[in-house]
Amino acid sequence: MKISIVGKEVNFNNLFIGLVFFASVGFIFLIYAIDFSLLIIVLILFIYAKFVRKLNNLPSYLNLSILGAIAILIPLFTVVTFKISGYGVAAIGFVMLVTLLFNNLEFSFILALFISFLSASIDGGNFNVGVSLFAGSMVGAMLSYRIRRRFQVIRAGFFAGLIQFIVAFLMEREQSFFVLSGLDFNLLKLCLLNGVVSSFIVLGILPVFEYIFKVVTNISLLELSDFNHPLLRKLILEAPGTYQHSLVVANLSEMATESIGANSLLARVGAYYHDIGKMVKPDYFVENLVNYRDVHKNLKPSMSKLIIFNHVKDGVDLAVKHHLNPKIVDFISQHHGRTLVYYFYQRAKELEPEGKHEEEYRYPGPRPQIKEIAIVALADAIEALSRTLEEPNPSRIEEMVREVVKKRFMEGELDESNLTLKELEKITQSFIRILNAIFHTRINYPKDDGNRDNKSAKSKENKS
Repeated sequence: MKISIVGKEVNFNNLFIGLVFFASVGFIFLIYAIDFSLLIIVLILFIYAKFVRKLNNLPSYLNLSILGAIAILIPLFTVVTFKISGYGVAAIGFVMLVTLLFNNLEFSFILALFISFLSASIDGGNFNVGVSLFAGSMVGAMLSYRIRRRFQVIRAGFFAGLIQFIVAFLMEREQSFFVLSGLDFNLLKLCLLNGVVSSFIVLGILPVFEYIFKVVTNISLLELSDFNHPLLRKLILEAPGTYQHSLVVANLSEMATESIGANSLLARVGAYYHDIGKMVKPDYFVENLVNYRDVHKNLKPSMSKLIIFNHVKDGVDLAVKHHLNPKIVDFISQHHGRTLVYYFYQRAKELEPEGKHEEEYRYPGPRPQIKEIAIVALADAIEALSRTLEEPNPSRIEEMVREVVKKRFMEGELDESNLTLKELEKITQSFIRILNAIFHTRINYPKDDGNRDNKSAKSKENKS
């Protein structure tokens, strides 16, 4: 249900969840006599991040409520139930988990501040606990940001625990870096165990939270990029032309995404899977045609259109059947947006000049919702069109790329992806650079006349 507030639509369900969560947290703070100023500060920071900074990859209100509940339960169980020191609160693991899931350091900062000083309040208002946990958590967040290997998570946990110990030791003993005496091995053991054990727990529960929050981490993306994945193996064998097309789209997308600081690995892996639906009827797509036999020649444009449209639906069905992450499924369903199947639209106009076919020959959508999908959509169109260039020299490549980007922009296909004009220019330059490298020219190598003369001389000798 949606309501209108000051001319803006607000989801009532989300608003209700947020209010219930805030009221519940306030009640918990009241019971345990926790300072309400922490809750107010974190709320202000979140409002600033969402509505002023307009950060991407922020969780929904429901997911935020789940994260907030976990952030409250961790210190309560650690300090109140199990009577462990505040230094043993798994703030490092929690913040690393949030960083891996949402790839947003500013959001991680807010939750690190919340769980660290909440732990300090529950532990009797020990400010040293709050500062050391916050320092360790932020180190863990920075070291786990956009990592691609599981071992890097453990390493991040170790160094985060070490930093937590150093900060805690200096604050507890009121010493400087130059005068250290009486090393507290119990504190060292607690902090290191906190960091390392937390990192192992994060690795174990990461797939569960990916499923709950419908997100995909770089670690999971690397697993999906393995060409031994059943879907990719099948694509290679049954639709080799589509597979080659997807590889080029992946290369174009990865470089373009890197140029604007978005998730290049997500774009690459999404490009691998974006056309898997073509495996169902590979011969109906030009890149898989054998001997250029036009199978659409004897079909009505309306029938050809349905076959082309269905590769999106078939791709989504295959992705769901093989339990692909929803983020990857979005690449399949959104990469064509609401674009026109132009070739068959023109054929339909030729057969029925007076008919209105435009809406009928548009993909059902939705349009790309994130930057990475919008880039793959552009790369998909540009790669296909580049194959039609008779002489792909740098000027023609640039003209073609700019024409495609401009057309998609004017048609509103990029409106929902949050791409800026500055980013579009960077993406365009990246496409031009990669395509020029793909269609580079080579010199004609001269034939080795000396070897040819020697061969003819030997043949004469053999004859004589």
